[in-house]
Amino acid sequence: MSRKLLPAACAIAALAAAVPAAPAGPKRSGDRLVRIQARSALENARAVDNAPDGDSAGDLLVFTERLLDARGRVIGSDAAVCTRLFDRRSLCTGAYTFRRRGQVMVQLIQPGPTGTYTQAITGGTGRFAGARGTVTVRQGLAGGDRFSFRMRVPRA
Repeated sequence: MSRKLLPAACAIAALAAAVPAAPAGPKRSGDRLVRIQARSALENARAVDNAPDGDSAGDLLVFTERLLDARGRVIGSDAAVCTRLFDRRSLCTGAYTFRRRGQVMVQLIQPGPTGTYTQAITGGTGRFAGARGTVTVRQGLAGGDRFSFRMRVPRA
């Protein structure tokens, strides 16, 4: 897997900037709307170049990042694994962990190393149990990628 894909795929984790978010799905009675802004700081990354050599379908990228608020304070972390498809895109699964609050799980097709895309929230744990909605990602920005979480969570 090409080293130039590393920053792009690392964008799949968490962010901080006011980004217009897609609707978090239909409102159910008792749901609460949760919004979180964060930016990412890469911690670890490992590219796995599966056969054939070089950029090709089936290559993997596994990474972890710290999630930071607007003041640069750590608010959590993320982890993801992305499998390269037959073009510039990757199929990714990840989880965001927020300190003492729980996790938010996502799935997506990451379009490439730059630009804006949306992740689907597939569930959550702790205070985010039953979460659904989206995470909008703006990648390739100075100071790290930006994430805007917009989710609906059933009231406990």
